[in-house]
Amino acid sequence: MPRHALVPLLAALALLLTLAGPAAAKPLVVILADARGTVATDLLAPYAILAESGAVEVKLVSATRAPVRLTPGFAWAAPQMTLTELTRQRRPDVVIVPALEVVDDPARAAWLRAQLKGGARIMSICNGAKVLAAAGLLDGRQATVHWYSRGRLSKQHPEVTWRHDRRWVEDGPITTTAGISAGEPATLHLLGQLAGEPVMAATAQRLGLPPPDPRHAGQDYRLTPRGMGLVVSNLAAFWRHEEVALPLSNGLDEIAFGTALDAWSRTYRSTAWAVGARSVTTRHGLSVYRAASLPERFDRRVVLPRGEAMVATFAQIGRAYGETTARFVALQFEHPYGAVSGW
Repeated sequence: MPRHALVPLLAALALLLTLAGPAAAKPLVVILADARGTVATDLLAPYAILAESGAVEVKLVSATRAPVRLTPGFAWAAPQMTLTELTRQRRPDVVIVPALEVVDDPARAAWLRAQLKGGARIMSICNGAKVLAAAGLLDGRQATVHWYSRGRLSKQHPEVTWRHDRRWVEDGPITTTAGISAGEPATLHLLGQLAGEPVMAATAQRLGLPPPDPRHAGQDYRLTPRGMGLVVSNLAAFWRHEEVALPLSNGLDEIAFGTALDAWSRTYRSTAWAVGARSVTTRHGLSVYRAASLPERFDRRVVLPRGEAMVATFAQIGRAYGETTARFVALQFEHPYGAVSGW
């Protein structure tokens, strides 16, 4: 081919490449953690769902690189990025805020306000709504939160319309969810918005999760005299308190591990500890650590469930401590398994 004939061909190819542009970056979702304490299920379930989809980029971020205590049990996760590093690289499209041990942190609140102002969407999980309320992000909005916190927050933040009839509430760029168990369907709903319904449905199927349903009978969750009696009874029997071992291994299922660590530490009969290797890499790339010092002995070793982890974990607890304790744990998760109706 003559050299002059290549010129139009190369020009056309350059035009096509220009029109195509660079490959679009995946939406970036960051999960905001705090080394002083972050609820395990609130953090690990959204992380696992989004990472499993392959359609979004998800990162665990914190103010520092200090390991994040996964409460209420004993395990730690390593942040993948600090807030300073994130700011230098890219603005997040979505910020997820789990329930954090320290609710009111001025620096964190300022960072959250800046993200909202910059166009990011923000979603809290369970009592993560306390963090958003303390930062002034829920003023004049509708929101939801864990059933146990709703009464107190209604008094502390009367400018917020607190709802109990939805597992998650969307008001403009802010989404809030009800109790711990609402994090899974709310995250699936978010994934559907970011990547489309087919991606969401396929991800839910692979993880054994039901399709997201926003309907919720929040009035069915409350602390009854029976529940209070169970707490007193379990606490009084301190000699029966058990240390529960959760084995760490590479490729760990984040949802099953987070649910077990969380649930077994809410029985008022036991505390869950990560055991085994000092640190492992989970199925989707998080580094999880056990405590440097462990109890001298463990009373029970738990095998992590497969499939729908919450119901399976509640059933394990029921076999160990009785169905009333299992339902009380589910009540704390605000899961239908633990609805007060029929107790």
